[in-house]
Amino acid sequence: MFANGDLILRYLERLGVEYVFGVPGGSIEPFFDALARSERRGGPRLILARHEAGAAFMAEGYARETGKLGVCCATAGPGATNLITGVASAFADNIPMLVITAQTAIEKFGQGSFQETSCTGINTLEMFAPCTRYNTLVSHSAQLEHKLLQAISHTFSNQSGPVHLSVPLDVMRATVPKPLAQGNLRAFINHEVVPSQHALQLLLKDLAVCKKATFVIGESAAGAIPEIMSLVEAKGWRFVATPRGKGLVDNFHPLYCGVFGFAGHESARDALKSENADRVVVIGTALDEIATAGWDYGTILSDRLIHLSPNPEHLLRSTMARLVILGSLEHSLKPFSELINPVELNDATSRAQSLNGLPVGVQFADRDKCLERNETGPVKPQALMTYMSQHCPANTRALMDSGNSFLWGIHYWSVKRPADIHHRKSLFHTGITFASMGWAIGACVGIAAATDGAPVVCFTGDGSYLMAGQEITTAQQYNLNVLMVVLNDSSLGMVRHGQQLSGAEAIGTELPRIDFAMMAKAAGVESYRIDSMADLAALDLTAIFARPGPCLLDVRIDGDQVPPMGARIKVLTGAV
Repeated sequence: MFANGDLILRYLERLGVEYVFGVPGGSIEPFFDALARSERRGGPRLILARHEAGAAFMAEGYARETGKLGVCCATAGPGATNLITGVASAFADNIPMLVITAQTAIEKFGQGSFQETSCTGINTLEMFAPCTRYNTLVSHSAQLEHKLLQAISHTFSNQSGPVHLSVPLDVMRATVPKPLAQGNLRAFINHEVVPSQHALQLLLKDLAVCKKATFVIGESAAGAIPEIMSLVEAKGWRFVATPRGKGLVDNFHPLYCGVFGFAGHESARDALKSENADRVVVIGTALDEIATAGWDYGTILSDRLIHLSPNPEHLLRSTMARLVILGSLEHSLKPFSELINPVELNDATSRAQSLNGLPVGVQFADRDKCLERNETGPVKPQALMTYMSQHCPANTRALMDSGNSFLWGIHYWSVKRPADIHHRKSLFHTGITFASMGWAIGACVGIAAATDGAPVVCFTGDGSYLMAGQEITTAQQYNLNVLMVVLNDSSLGMVRHGQQLSGAEAIGTELPRIDFAMMAKAAGVESYRIDSMADLAALDLTAIFARPGPCLLDVRIDGDQVPPMGARIKVLTGAV
């Protein structure tokens, strides 16, 4: 028997999708039947999440790691509504994702079916509309194939993001004739917008006479990293990264000045000042609060700005720019690579680090605390991030969860990219745009499923872990190599520090003292309690990463350490 669920999975197989992340239920049972058949024949297979939001975060992580379509699914009713936070997160970060939710049988719409979410009930289709690029109910079996192809075209467009198919029970189980999945996918994927020749001529003319420029590398610059690096190295121009672009570049490059934006470095801000940059070339990112350090008009947002992106939404706020270019970044920067002589940095200068192992071009706040190795007492987060980034394998995928974790990680985690890592692959991830607590816990499972054993480390707070920590059992079930690091200070740390710094009332931030290592052991997960840097140094991280399956570190951190959140406080208090 071939049903519409089989049709969907055959198309996913053609796209190279290996996994579907989801939670089963009555109304989506025909799709899970198709998943069982797919798994038996070696096609896409299920990874069973513990919560539907976790499934969506996993699909996002899978898409980030592979560049393929992330796929998640859920049944009708609360299954569908539980997905929405994860879908909104993917929408905010332009992650290609196919979201499949069920409906009760269409012939029963309006009759009060169990978990009914039709247009006559609790309308989930309307709920998904604001956070998807394409959102439709498949009301008849004949609609499914062409609506699926339309969804694929939207999710891989220059304004990529999640798409949603709501499929009633009877439509999903309807049989279809063979052959399956013969539609032409070339119409929907691998298309680039070429920038106008006039815009490229203006860019070439402007930068040809520029003496000092600083490049800002965003998350969508992945495809053009070789061209960017050839240009900055030939010219000796400095470059910085946005929080989401940080993992695309080697943080020890001698021309790298750190992260600009949320929790960034003063050295990056200095590199963007008018006395140090005649032009600020922003590549592949939106001018939002995160990438502009709370709309800092002394750096990026000026008439020195040149803004390039393949995503038109990124360019909407570039009204002050001297030049804005829409189109493929590779095509935009290729003329430069054809005009300049490539410069190869020798071994002595290709990486610049101090004797203590920190990047020399980056000005860290509380630099001395990065190097503390206290034998007793709680662990300083600055030292934790520095130590872990120095001792984890160079190909580690690092994820920073919402809250203090991404503040500490953006500032203190240093990416050292191996030469054999493809330039499109990021080694540092945050879900910082929508900033869902627990995002990294799900996303690290999706990334680990796609890495074929490469180490994945997830930093999360105790508050986030209490929301979504059960997904570590998903990593355990599927034997995925994830190191979960819980920053345990018995509080909602970012909220607590925000209240203190902004003069707000101190309320709603205290959490109970919990032994997360014991919780992990109860689930059969290897775990360690870390009370000091001496405990951390005693761990054999190499052996931990070499073993299959997840591991958890319950790190008792010094909760009085204030993370680098000054720009955020200015926004919250109305100072900008």
